[in-house]
Amino acid sequence: MGDDSYPSARDLVDDWIDGLDPYDMVSSAAAKREYFLTASDLATLLYEPVGGGVGIGSATKYYMHRHLLQTSLRKHGADGVVKKLEARNKREEKKRMKEEQAEQARKRLMAAASTSTTEMTHIGRVTTTTIRIPRDSQEIKNLRRGLLNMVKRNMGFKTEGVIVLPYYYGGAPKNWRIEVPDIPKATFAALMYRPTDVDLESFVKNGAYYTEQYEASILFRASQTRLTKYFDRERVTQKIGSSVTVRYKPSTMVLSISGSAEMFGR
Repeated sequence: MGDDSYPSARDLVDDWIDGLDPYDMVSSAAAKREYFLTASDLATLLYEPVGGGVGIGSATKYYMHRHLLQTSLRKHGADGVVKKLEARNKREEKKRMKEEQAEQARKRLMAAASTSTTEMTHIGRVTTTTIRIPRDSQEIKNLRRGLLNMVKRNMGFKTEGVIVLPYYYGGAPKNWRIEVPDIPKATFAALMYRPTDVDLESFVKNGAYYTEQYEASILFRASQTRLTKYFDRERVTQKIGSSVTVRYKPSTMVLSISGSAEMFGR
């Protein structure tokens, strides 16, 4: 007997087609992801540039929903689109199940954890319950400090600036990424404020990686002032973006952190 709660192929296709109005606009990143297209496919379509400019990077391209539908159907065929939609739906359902299991593990951790007196409304993916941040060991304090210093060393500019005497005008802030080897699972768990979860049961694993989104001030346990870096030649200050992405690959014990930067004080 089939599961009535599982969407049929027809339902998946209808949602895909009718999810937007024909003339709604879709960003290039979403166009590739949601319509199973490549940059080469998009190169043939009309688009509308949004944003961009001197010092803030290039514009984002937006494409019309109906054009993306037509291109995807022409490329993959109706049957091919159905197969891709079904495969994506299964992946999303599997991901939801993993997230539910991890959420239950997190709740067990919160109930059992010994805590400090500092309260935060969200740690990692937990956003609905007020919990306390565990105290860091000296090892983790040093690690957070070292990671923040590495990020600051990697901050910079996308493009070379220009000199208009007596000032130097730099380019837009570049995205940054750091990578640290030899991080055991227990250290990663403690860095994520879950020191008792040495088996990482409260984390969601996608493929070979655990991926978490954090506020920079929480991950680095730093004030807003410590998240900034002044560039003397450019006479501007950059600040680490509010959200950072943390990825951990247990098979190689490699930790990576990536994010963006905001610029002010020009």
